[in-house]
Amino acid sequence: MIQSNYFTDNADLQEHFNGIVDWTEIVSVYENGFADAAEFKKSGNPRLEMAPASVEDAVQYYREILQSAGEIAGKHVAQVARDIDREGLKFENGNVIHPQKMMDAIQKYREAGLPPIAFRRKYGGLGIPGVVKAFASELMYRADTSTTIAMGSMGLAGILEKHASEEAKQKWIPKLISENYCVAMGLSEPDFGSDLPSIRTKAVQRDGKWYLTGTKRFQTVACGLNGGPAIMLALARTGEGSTGAKGLSFFIVERKDYKITGIEKKLGLKASATCEVALEDSPGELVGKEGYGLVRYVIGMLNGARMGIAAQGVGISTAAYMEAKKYAAERIQFGKPIAEIPAVARMLSRMEREIAAMRSLMIEGASIVDRYQCAEFNGKVTDESKFWEKIANTITPISKYYNSEMCNELVDDALQVFGGSGYTEDYDLARLYRDARITNIYDGTTQIQVNAAIGGVIAGMAPSGQWRQYLDALTKRIGKNEAIAEIRVKFEEVVESWRKFEAREVKEGMSFEVVESAARLVNSLLLEKAALRAKNPEARKKMNHDYHIDSLAIVTGNGIRLRAEA
Repeated sequence: MIQSNYFTDNADLQEHFNGIVDWTEIVSVYENGFADAAEFKKSGNPRLEMAPASVEDAVQYYREILQSAGEIAGKHVAQVARDIDREGLKFENGNVIHPQKMMDAIQKYREAGLPPIAFRRKYGGLGIPGVVKAFASELMYRADTSTTIAMGSMGLAGILEKHASEEAKQKWIPKLISENYCVAMGLSEPDFGSDLPSIRTKAVQRDGKWYLTGTKRFQTVACGLNGGPAIMLALARTGEGSTGAKGLSFFIVERKDYKITGIEKKLGLKASATCEVALEDSPGELVGKEGYGLVRYVIGMLNGARMGIAAQGVGISTAAYMEAKKYAAERIQFGKPIAEIPAVARMLSRMEREIAAMRSLMIEGASIVDRYQCAEFNGKVTDESKFWEKIANTITPISKYYNSEMCNELVDDALQVFGGSGYTEDYDLARLYRDARITNIYDGTTQIQVNAAIGGVIAGMAPSGQWRQYLDALTKRIGKNEAIAEIRVKFEEVVESWRKFEAREVKEGMSFEVVESAARLVNSLLLEKAALRAKNPEARKKMNHDYHIDSLAIVTGNGIRLRAEA
């Protein structure tokens, strides 16, 4: 893997951070009038010591975090990623053993104070907005997915900030941070993956305490790291004879109270432990209210989870692109670098513009999630924040679907640039190819994401719908653009064609074409929005134009498919 600081060596990412991202807007939303800085001045609470007191302070703080993450990712983790992948995991007597090089890499992240990146300062976290978390995730996923998943698993407990009692927050979150806990999300079971309302794990109450019994499957790092502590946030059925989503509650279960009965042998993510967990009358601590586990808590965390995979897609794609670009410049065939061969140059060009679009979508989705979540956290829910929550519920499944599907395409293209060499384990493309394949499966398959987005797109395109308002605002911001105007017309035709279908099966079968069309239109708008704040917008003009042409072709083709189905 390329050895460098993965924050500073990426020109597009640097341009976003230094100019395209509107930090004044983001900081004002997240910092709530710099309340943490004011509280530190008043109380001297050490957890708030790093709280910024101005936009400039905040941006510098964010920059330092990303420089540190980029340095460790590119100069340390990426350099041992191949060794970590080859060694993989061992399972002995109910214990999972991770490669020592992986543990050493995670220790570097810990020493830099990066694991609590998901939490607010009042609980001991770094206190950074979603956009900065997205940037950091991209950098770390570019280096190695298995290591990043293990290091970042603690962030799953971010759900506690929103739904646990204040007493539970103060008890658990500082402990998770100080003792370097791993956190697993105990949802899936052997017979129920996406069909969560049907899960069978049961929780019963005796003498005022809860006890869980059942089996959980696909539990990432539920084992902890080589003897280190872990918890599982488990969904379980409460109430005698309860059925469906309303009978499910959410619990904290400690590693010492459940057994690891096995780990999966996977195509990729060789050093990421995917565990089967047995709960046998295991003590659990109820999170929030009984019966709200799925309908309120798990559903509420989906937007953040989707954006995490969107960032993963950008990171893996960037790694593949950078490696392919370097190889193409060095590989000489027919007396010249293969990067100068038109067919190869075309692939590299497409990779560059697709990653630019993926990154723009990642940033937009993260900032929109912040707009409503910060309002909720600060007790300032307004009609505007409710609007952004509606948009988030549409753009986050679009982001997850698009960035994971495109990640698979781009890694495949990168391997093609390497030719036969890419098919060997001598280069990192083989590992990236294997690791990329899970992105459009876990945390909700592409088909699940399409199902989650279609309602927001169709209903949102009503004359006064939120999605239409969102698109109109972006269009107004970028001004006249003939290519995007044509895409918008074709997209409207796609929506109208879908609405005319009467059979439910046909609508469900053709939903992908609608959501893909929505994604291409949004990305074209976001690329033009980025160009408005870029230092050299002309440099983006050709890339954006080529993306718009791709989008127009795809949306037009989707319209043809829908009309043919009528």
